[in-house]
Amino acid sequence: MSVSWMLLKKSGRQSVVRLGLTAAAVALGIMLVCYFVAGTNGLLGRSNRVVIGSIAADASNNTDSQKPVKGVDPLKVMAWQPGNTSKWRDQSISVYSMYGTDKSPQFAKMKTPRPGEYYLSRALAELVADYPEDNILARFGKNTKYLGLIPDEYVETPDTLMMVRGIDSQEVAQADTLAKSRQQPSAFADIYKTDKEGKKTVSFDPFSVMILGVGATILLFPVVIFVSVATQLGAAQREKRYAALRLIGATKKQVARVLMLESFLASTVGVLIGLTIFWLWQAPLLNFKMNGEGMWPSDLKLSITQYTLIIVLTLGLTIFVNWRRMRRAQISPLGVSRSVEKVKKLRMWRVFVPAIGIAIFAWMSSKLGMDWLNDNKESALPLILMTSALMLIMFGLILAGSWLTNKIALLLARWSNNASALIAGKRTAVHSPTVFRSVSGVVLALFAGSFYLTATSGIEGLNAQTVKDNGYSQLKAGTAMISSHSLPDDMAQKLAQQPYISSVAVIYPQEKGSAIRCRDLANYTEHVCPSDASPDQFALLNFEEPVVKNVKLVDKQIATDGGKEYLVTVKHENDIDKLRTLVATNANKYDFNFVVSGRWAKQPHINPSIRELADLAYVGIGVTLFVAVASLIVSTIGGLMERRRSLYTLRLGGMRLIQLKRLVMVESVAPLLITSLLSCSIGVWTGAVFTKMFSTTLKPVLTPTYFAIVGLGLLTAIIGIYLILPMVDKLTRAEANQTE
Repeated sequence: MSVSWMLLKKSGRQSVVRLGLTAAAVALGIMLVCYFVAGTNGLLGRSNRVVIGSIAADASNNTDSQKPVKGVDPLKVMAWQPGNTSKWRDQSISVYSMYGTDKSPQFAKMKTPRPGEYYLSRALAELVADYPEDNILARFGKNTKYLGLIPDEYVETPDTLMMVRGIDSQEVAQADTLAKSRQQPSAFADIYKTDKEGKKTVSFDPFSVMILGVGATILLFPVVIFVSVATQLGAAQREKRYAALRLIGATKKQVARVLMLESFLASTVGVLIGLTIFWLWQAPLLNFKMNGEGMWPSDLKLSITQYTLIIVLTLGLTIFVNWRRMRRAQISPLGVSRSVEKVKKLRMWRVFVPAIGIAIFAWMSSKLGMDWLNDNKESALPLILMTSALMLIMFGLILAGSWLTNKIALLLARWSNNASALIAGKRTAVHSPTVFRSVSGVVLALFAGSFYLTATSGIEGLNAQTVKDNGYSQLKAGTAMISSHSLPDDMAQKLAQQPYISSVAVIYPQEKGSAIRCRDLANYTEHVCPSDASPDQFALLNFEEPVVKNVKLVDKQIATDGGKEYLVTVKHENDIDKLRTLVATNANKYDFNFVVSGRWAKQPHINPSIRELADLAYVGIGVTLFVAVASLIVSTIGGLMERRRSLYTLRLGGMRLIQLKRLVMVESVAPLLITSLLSCSIGVWTGAVFTKMFSTTLKPVLTPTYFAIVGLGLLTAIIGIYLILPMVDKLTRAEANQTE
């Protein structure tokens, strides 16, 4: 071992830069993988904390886990609040109303509150303390005794606004009576088993599994390529050095130990650096939002098993790649003279792999495929088929890339009329596997990024369309509409007495909209009556329908002694929450009570997860492009070092330095641009097909941000290659090739 250690120290001094680069690549890879695993842990942790909601949902759906139990009274839980008075600003407050007897089951970490008692989540408790003027708790009945915070195990995120309140049998009967009068099922779920009988584990749905699986592939593949390329840097020179050690008497075992120790030590340093950065820089994870809410720090922690698996796989990868590349030095002491690896002939069958995936997408976008999708929309088969097709295309591009690079290089060589381009084309065709390996990370990143960004690119258009489809967006900013069937007759007077309300108007619901006096129409909405209409004449405006350009006057008598709705002007937008409290305390809390803000209605309202996934896709493509470009630059450096003999021969043969640099530039940039264009095109097309299959509202559009990210990534790669061109001069000087 001492001899191996001495040999390692001697060779290590000559390889400080290479070992440092290997350590940096491993550190970056470890850090990215840990971030991905921690994020996945956080999302799973969020799902597993929705204990009360998931058990109540099982009870509402009458699943086998919530069948009646002899001798047990059901714990009645209402897990939703009708209307929108349970909102604070733009956040929803989850309210769980519970009623149980001494024979009812209880949750493992929370005693069932009695009538008037209540628990609050940490975030809601802070809101109640910070905004006493909004009187939030008054919206949810008589809550007289605060029992403390809801255990974190029952709260989905640190930002979740949640309340668990106890009610009596009369309140249950009141809610059931109201539901029965409207021919609706009871709002209460009968729970017979809680988490005391075993915690329910929540798993990802198939769509989320697909997103995470594809995302992991996109993230890990460039990292693996980067680590592999960095590990093999300077392989030709090391191969000769180790073969020379064999020539002077070093045994195979000693050389193998040097190889293993060298890889192990560089990788270990990289692992330690990567883990240290991950532990010290948690801000990206703590600030990450899904559905507008973050994740519990405890859920983001990696387990010992996860750390062990990540570290073992990383060390195993670097050691294996290093051993595989250096194994020729073990063949014979004669290996000191550089052996030439036989280039295998590339077969066309490689192209069939991505072609199958493309064919599946083409079929799914056809009428026959769309009909099949509609017939199987409740099945997991479409997702499985689409995921399989995506994987075939992604890995097929990597598999077929060498063959495509070979054929494209031969075509360019045939059409070229320039010596540098001709030589570059011929050399690229011969070494197409090595050339494509250097750009494969960029190809995969651009394909996956193009797919994701195209699939989510129509969000801006969808945002605008949601506003147009929302009839309430016709309200002016600073106004609000109040709708409820259980408000008192003198509600208009109560509203007018509030110091935060500037004006009040009564409107009258009709079969096809609301009747609004012309004098109020211009004050509270974006519309005006025709110029010849009188102020007391009524116009009809339907807030439940999309936005209209003009309103119609009502040509019949409007009964003003029936149902009423109200338009109000508030002095400040945040006064909407005081208004919600006023409405909730004056109406039946189990009725559908709505307070719609004009400002809120003018904002787009789509699932925030879609927007966040799109933002995450931008971040993902940026990170993977960075890793892939770094891999490309390192691979180019390694290629120059390994081809120094051929480059030196060309210079000896009369090729000028500027021509050599142009040759290297063409060899590196041409495959990058051509394969990137191909991968982007396929990614955009498959993303458009995906959108067409699963959404009728999203319209794929290539945004300027997409072109900026792709263009900046490619420009960075080209600049990086250009900056390493001075190496050509150093590598092809006579004094640097005395032993060649």
